Amino acid sequence: MQVKELKTASQLKKFVSMADGLYKNDPFYVPYMRGDLLKTLKLLVLKNKTYRALAVENGGKYIARILVTVAPDKHLGISNCGYFSHFECVNDFKVSRMIFSEACKILAEAGASYIQGPYFPYDQDNRRGLLVKGFEYEPMILTSYNPPYYADLLEDCGFEKHADTYSYALSYDRYDVGRIQPLTEKLKKRYGLYVRAADFSKIDREIDDVYSVIIAADKEEIYQSAPSRADIERIVKGWRAFLWEKLILICRRESDDKPVGVMMAIPNYFTVFRKMKGRTNPVALVRALYYRSRIRSVRAMLQYVIPEYQNHGVNFMLYHEFYKTCKKSGITAMEAGTIMENNYQSCRNVEKVSGILNKIFRIYGKRI
Repeated sequence: MQVKELKTASQLKKFVSMADGLYKNDPFYVPYMRGDLLKTLKLLVLKNKTYRALAVENGGKYIARILVTVAPDKHLGISNCGYFSHFECVNDFKVSRMIFSEACKILAEAGASYIQGPYFPYDQDNRRGLLVKGFEYEPMILTSYNPPYYADLLEDCGFEKHADTYSYALSYDRYDVGRIQPLTEKLKKRYGLYVRAADFSKIDREIDDVYSVIIAADKEEIYQSAPSRADIERIVKGWRAFLWEKLILICRRESDDKPVGVMMAIPNYFTVFRKMKGRTNPVALVRALYYRSRIRSVRAMLQYVIPEYQNHGVNFMLYHEFYKTCKKSGITAMEAGTIMENNYQSCRNVEKVSGILNKIFRIYGKRI
């Protein structure tokens, strides 16, 4: 049994498929799309060499894996922070100690004095944090899912809680759309506002408006930096085939059409990816076409209001339209998150619209 640094395409391919055996027969497991992840790893590990991939090999089989990098951390105020992601491991303390020991050694040599994760600076909201509460609920798009014993493995290696992020389950039963409708209409009239879905025929304008709201509303308690306009364009245009216009809501001022709030929800394509089993061959694509029209769950993952209109009920208006749209679309499961635990205002806003805390994702950290 030994720790290996992976430096070839064939080794990275083995890295990608390593998790399948760990989650065999787990109905909630959602593999990455193998081709996409392999392409990303080749770019980051082999070409740019900004990330390093490690695996514990035993008898020719990988029984643990991890991806590490060094990047700035604005909250810690350090330019060289170590990050780990794509951690998977058998339930064995010896194995997890081996891989984290080597990972910390590599990061220390690169100038890092602190390590945290799971967190992927290259793609900040993708499977961020370790799931520590809510294993009974299906994973939503781009959120983490892992065995409960992973927390024990990390804590045995000296990791402690760095920060938690929350997800909230939303329910029609706890939110009376009919009763709330008159209240939202009063708020719209009082402040001269209206809410409508995004128009992809004017996609560049919509991206500009969403970006303007995010930049104006960005706060320090949000863990990652606010996405750039290029990031938003990459997400919206790259995911255009997967997004539903009706779930990208923009609140505007009637007098001049100025955007004052935005909310973006994504259909839970994890239910489709699970059926594809990480593959994009013809059979998998046929499955995707069949199951995409049967998606019945969504994740609200982005919501911002400019300071001038905060505490004016804009969040309430956006969520109200969201609920109505979901009900008309046959959505049966809704989740909002992930929200940093110290972003108290956002947590309260979700709780006011029937949100019940159902999942906690933990970012772990320790001094190297």
